[in-house]
Amino acid sequence: MRVYETLNDRYQVVSKLGPGVASTAWLAKDLHQWRWRSPRYVAVKVKTAHPVRDYIEHELSITHHILNANPNHKGRGRVENLRDSFTLSGPRGYHTCLVFDALCEPLWMLKHRFERKTIPLDVLKPITRAIIESLHYLHQECHVIHTDLTPDNIMMSLKDPSTAAMIADAELNEPSPRKQLVDRSIYLSRNIWNIPLHDLGPPVIQGLRNAVHGDKPHSHTIQAVQYQCPEISLGMEWSYPADIWNLGAILWELFFGRGPFDQPGDPKTWTEAAHLGRIISFLGSPPLDVLQRGKQSPQYFDDKGQFKFPSFIPKVDFRAVLENCDSDELLFVDFISRLLCWRPEDRPTVRELFTGS
Repeated sequence: MRVYETLNDRYQVVSKLGPGVASTAWLAKDLHQWRWRSPRYVAVKVKTAHPVRDYIEHELSITHHILNANPNHKGRGRVENLRDSFTLSGPRGYHTCLVFDALCEPLWMLKHRFERKTIPLDVLKPITRAIIESLHYLHQECHVIHTDLTPDNIMMSLKDPSTAAMIADAELNEPSPRKQLVDRSIYLSRNIWNIPLHDLGPPVIQGLRNAVHGDKPHSHTIQAVQYQCPEISLGMEWSYPADIWNLGAILWELFFGRGPFDQPGDPKTWTEAAHLGRIISFLGSPPLDVLQRGKQSPQYFDDKGQFKFPSFIPKVDFRAVLENCDSDELLFVDFISRLLCWRPEDRPTVRELFTGS
């Protein structure tokens, strides 16, 4: 990839946005836009070469299903909009490219704008409402489970899409640092746009590559480890409540600056036992009926439900973080707590959250 080259005879690359797990995102100008209209900028996600073909086909299939389920639902606009797809040939094989509306910063970056890296309630409430709208669309209209909700997979949109033109101008006037190799250039990402808060639109859920249909229970491993729900840790079947757990963990992190189940130290040292220990510290011991449903429960709990690794239960007084909260903030914390329950069926459905929002 090179800045200013044209992809698929249509999209002129103007800046690198950043790498993901399985793709790299680039900001591009849509050359098919009518000249008398404002320029249209899109995000082109270029997948790594030689992916499993079924994996790409699944992502395209479920994305098209989501976009066409109910175009009139309010939450439809809160899910990333796939505009186009095509294939590029590269020196290491073929790359599938997905074209989306250009978005701004992810939630993990948004929180760095505020003191103590915590999003104030007056900003977080409308963000929460918009996320619930998008989840209501996914769960109720599309019958799809996202499975990988994180502050990195929820991005703020732009009130005025033409705002992305300022990034193109910045790249033209001050080109991004790059490392020139024999066969390619490696560009530094330009992902900090410094757009004023009042120019940001509502959040949009992205990262649908791991989404699944919710018409049957599932049992394979999902979710980023620090947001992993008890169903995964204990080897239970899981469904829509897994997304609700993710939502609760995300909101806690955005409101308090760190996640309730974050493990200190190097993420590579993360362990399932330590994760369960932090959940116990937060929620107390799991009910026996939950443990009886988990295939992996005997690895961590005895027949009486006692945790086999008590040293992994941190002595954290979660009540201490509530001491400086006012009444509205305490109500919001109570709302978050309803989403984080051992029993999946004890968590509210997205329909209940949607009607209550």
